[in-house]
Formats: sequence, C-alpha cells, structure tokens
Amino acid sequence: MDFELARKKMVDNQIRANKVTDLKIIDAFKYVQREKFVPNSLKEISYIDEDIQLSRNRFMIKPMILARLFQSLSLNGNENILHIGSNTGYSSAILSRMCSSVICIESDKKLFEMSVNIFSEMGFDNVIPLHGVMENGVIKEAPFDIIFIEGSIEREPKSLFNQLNENGKLIAIIRPVDIKIGKAKIFFKKNNEIGIENLFDAQVSKLSIFKSNSKFSF
Repeated sequence: MDFELARKKMVDNQIRANKVTDLKIIDAFKYVQREKFVPNSLKEISYIDEDIQLSRNRFMIKPMILARLFQSLSLNGNENILHIGSNTGYSSAILSRMCSSVICIESDKKLFEMSVNIFSEMGFDNVIPLHGVMENGVIKEAPFDIIFIEGSIEREPKSLFNQLNENGKLIAIIRPVDIKIGKAKIFFKKNNEIGIENLFDAQVSKLSIFKSNSKFSF
C-alpha cells in the first residue's frame, strides 16, 4: 500500500474538505505517519475516515474530528499540552508539531508501551508519555496551557480545571449517556473562573473516564 498517497488523500478529502484551513495543522497531518501508530494488522485501514479500535475499549479517533478540534485551539506554538487518553500517541505526535511540549497519559499498559517505542523510533523528543490513571491528569506537571481529552466523555471533567493555567483551555467532546451525538466544547480559564464555548457536533467513540455514574471523588 502507498501510505504516502493515502496520507495525502486523507488530508485533501477528510481534513481540507471539512473546514480545516490552518496550514500548521494541515502540515502536521501531512508529516505524521498514521500507519506507524497502529498494529500491523490495521495498517491497511490506518487512513480510513472512522475511529480505529486499538484494543477492547480504546480507539484512535477519526482524522477529520481531530483536525477540527485542534483548529479550534488556535495554537501559537508555545503551549505546554496535556493529552489524556493518548493510546499509541498519534494525536500527541500531531500536537507536538504545533506546540512546545506534550505530556500524554494512557492507562492501557500495552498501548502506552507501543507509544514509548514509536516516539523513540520516530524522534518525537518533545513528547513525554506516561502510564497512569487518566482521570487524575498529571498534577505534578501542571499547570498546562491546553488539556485535550481524546474520545467522548459523559460529563464535564471538572477535576482537571485546576490543572489549567490562567487563560488555559480544556477541549473535549461531551456526550451524556442518553445522547447519541456529542458536542465538542472548549472550557477556558479566565480570572480563575471557567467559561464554556460550544464548538460543533461530533460522534466519536467513548473514553471510559468521567462517566455520569463515576464514583471518582474530587
């Protein structure tokens, strides 16, 4: 399979065609080899316009949604970013082309180990992968300019707001348990208060944190 051609078609047909005009984002998707971030058995479908299942409950979300989320952040290149639910690290690799640093956290040990190997092999030296409880964020490295949660969640991730810098942003797709299509939202911190901006409807696979019935305590 010609992965370079597949990557070009992904950019032209999935990303440019869906209101993504930021050249930094387009260039990042052109550069990062998506096929490197999936198991060998999935490489042939690595550029499909769908979420890709990587393990029982973990998915790499579709490129079009990812690109629109990142465009909504208006990155300036100086941000320190926390990526939650990083699986094998593809989204972190994209972000790393547009910011100062990325810390990514993953609870699935096998996916985490894959990401460590991929980042080492491909030379993404401004990405730090961590294995741990995703819902906790990474308090010891906070505050962050951006927090990105990959996959839809059922409720607002309020416990992470204190890990944002002043003027920081948290971007996530919120899909309550009884709703079929989620809403991409930015939560922004200003004067130590949290505001919300609704972005667009988005249907992506769920991430098993911040559930409506979660017993996680703050």
